[in-house]
Amino acid sequence: MARSTIQDVAKLAGVSEATVSRALRGLNNVAPATRHKVEEAAAELRFTLSKSASSLASGKTRRILLLVSGGLNDWFNSSVLQGAYEVFSPAGYDVTPSFITSRDELSRLIKALPSNRNADAIIVASFTLDQAFRDALAAMDMPLAGINNPNITGLDVSVRIDDLDGMRQAVQLLHSLGHRSLAYIGNLIPPDLDYSADLRGEGFLNAAHELGYAEDTLYLSPSDTAYQTLSPVETARRAVASLLAAPQHPTGVCVQNDELAAHILKELRRQHIRIPEQMSVIGFDDNPYADILDMTSIHQDPIQLAREASQRVLAILTGEQPDEPHLVVPTAPTLRGTTGVVRPM
Repeated sequence: MARSTIQDVAKLAGVSEATVSRALRGLNNVAPATRHKVEEAAAELRFTLSKSASSLASGKTRRILLLVSGGLNDWFNSSVLQGAYEVFSPAGYDVTPSFITSRDELSRLIKALPSNRNADAIIVASFTLDQAFRDALAAMDMPLAGINNPNITGLDVSVRIDDLDGMRQAVQLLHSLGHRSLAYIGNLIPPDLDYSADLRGEGFLNAAHELGYAEDTLYLSPSDTAYQTLSPVETARRAVASLLAAPQHPTGVCVQNDELAAHILKELRRQHIRIPEQMSVIGFDDNPYADILDMTSIHQDPIQLAREASQRVLAILTGEQPDEPHLVVPTAPTLRGTTGVVRPM
């Protein structure tokens, strides 16, 4: 049987081909009753409007570019992709992920955008675009959205957690449990980009100082370019070795993310440190690692963050203005078995 055409749908619905195109592309200038009639005719004829044809007619690609840092199989990145897909796919948009690992890669991608214009909007997850990149996108009149960005300047919409407050909650928890010497173990690889997770070390220090901790009761992991070539296991071993060799032995440890915290826990136990009797450990993210390891963590939900950001982008693309373009989602501690009150040794 020959494939149905837009002319066939127009004839069956009793409307023009232009009306069929507008109705199936979801444009606003079609009466609801007419749209319903066109959709019924298209369903009966099993007709689907070609995305490429629709793009040519509308000047839109029906594509969203999602920029993430690191692998697409990372917990945070894959969760963001899932959340974005759940919103954009039913609306007829494709989500094209692209992972960026350095400023040079980001620069090449941004420079190529004006020549191919292969997206209707861009969502950037976890890192900051500098002013030159924001200016390039502004010149293209392309909506720019952010998820967990440390700086929302230049973003049309954004959804993020408060990393500073999240780490404050971790420090406050350890303080309430009686820990008087604390440590923070963060990303030991100097980043080429500015990440939201980098704020957590600042949040740790701010909260500790507010609660009256003296400098000699605080330990921060060193930043060393030598860690760039190490595996996560070896990174954790070096971090724990430095931690245990610190002049003031910390009893409460905050870790920048759950993945690193998982390796830290394993290494502490390998060194016969009893958790939480001798040392309490708190991760950040509350990803599956935390649940499997019964690890206390600061909870965030990147799938929901991506849904919220995507809904705001979709509103802009349909000519609406989001009621709350910039949303901050609160975090909360999830208590598990790696934290407890300080016990006399």
